[in-house]
This record gives sequence, C-alpha cells and structure tokens, in this order.
Amino acid sequence: MGAAQKILTIMGIIYTIVGGGVLIGMLFTSGIPLVMYLLPAVFLLLGIGFLVGVYINVAGKRNIVKKGTRYPAKIYGYVDNTSVVVNGRFPQNVKVHYFDSHGIEREAVIPTSFTKGSNEYPIGMTIDIYEYNGKYGFDKNSVRDEILHREEELMDDKPINPGAVKLIAVTCPNCASTYQATQGYSNRCPYCGSYQNV
Repeated sequence: MGAAQKILTIMGIIYTIVGGGVLIGMLFTSGIPLVMYLLPAVFLLLGIGFLVGVYINVAGKRNIVKKGTRYPAKIYGYVDNTSVVVNGRFPQNVKVHYFDSHGIEREAVIPTSFTKGSNEYPIGMTIDIYEYNGKYGFDKNSVRDEILHREEELMDDKPINPGAVKLIAVTCPNCASTYQATQGYSNRCPYCGSYQNV
C-alpha cells in the first residue's frame, strides 16, 4: 500500500467513525429534524467511499501479482512520475527490461513511486515483475543482485532496429490524445509527458 492509499485509508476511517458516531448519537436524541441527519450521513458515505476506493485499488494490484506472469527483469533506469508532486518534486518510477515468454526483449515502466536518491532500486539489479492483461506489478522485496541469462542484451544501450519494431496508434489514458508508439516498449506521451506500457 502506497503513501496516498494509507492517507486515504486514514481519512476514510476518520470520516466513517465521525459520521457514524454522530449519526448514531442523533438517532437516540429526540426532536432533531430529518434534514440534520444529512450531514453525518454524508460524512459516513464519504468515509465508506474512500475505504472502498482504496480496497479496489489494492485488490487490483494484488490481482496482477497473484494472476500475472512472473518475469525476472533488470532495472534499466528511472522516469519521473509527472502525475503527482510530492514535497515539490516528482517521485520516480523504475524502467525495466525483461524477456517475455517468447524470448523477445521488452521494456516496461513499473509504478514504484520512490523518492529520488533513495537508492531503493539500484540500476543493474534484478526485480520480479508481473504482467497481467497489459498491466504491470512488482514484488518490492525481490530486488536482488542476480545474473540473468542473456543479461548483457538487457543492459546494453543498443539502437533499436527500425525494421524489428511495430508502431501502433495508442490513446493516452491521462490526456486522451492519440499518438504513435512502439509496441513492447514504454512510450512517453508527447502531449502530457506520462509514460504508458504498450
């Protein structure tokens, strides 16, 4: 569970307790107009909404790891997560290279959202990633110094052979713009700067 999810969980618990407590207290008090029950009911529903939203998000991430295909990947670099600002700067996501089940080299951006300079995910280390229906998850406890078969292919800075790549049209999930992207690689939207795994 990430920091934002923890904050939303705490807010959900507080809103639910306050809304539910006031609502229960008002039920046992006589002479209160029905309109007054609306305010604590809104707090209660808002708190429950926060908790349900966090649960759905966490269950989705857990589902990727549980049902997804595991690939050992090499940490290749970092990209800024421009969708959020934490303490005046962007958190970082990890760019990994791995071989899929057909032995084809792939690239993905894993949503780690770690602080720049924290050295949680050093370049060149191996991490287990999971792919399920085009979405990626990771095991943060799997960062290790392991040599993979054909590792030198994953870590070299070779130019991409234009004849070997397939370009497709994709729609950015953040800004809804359409652009041309390379299939099997993480691509940066030229309009909003967000990264998308294609």
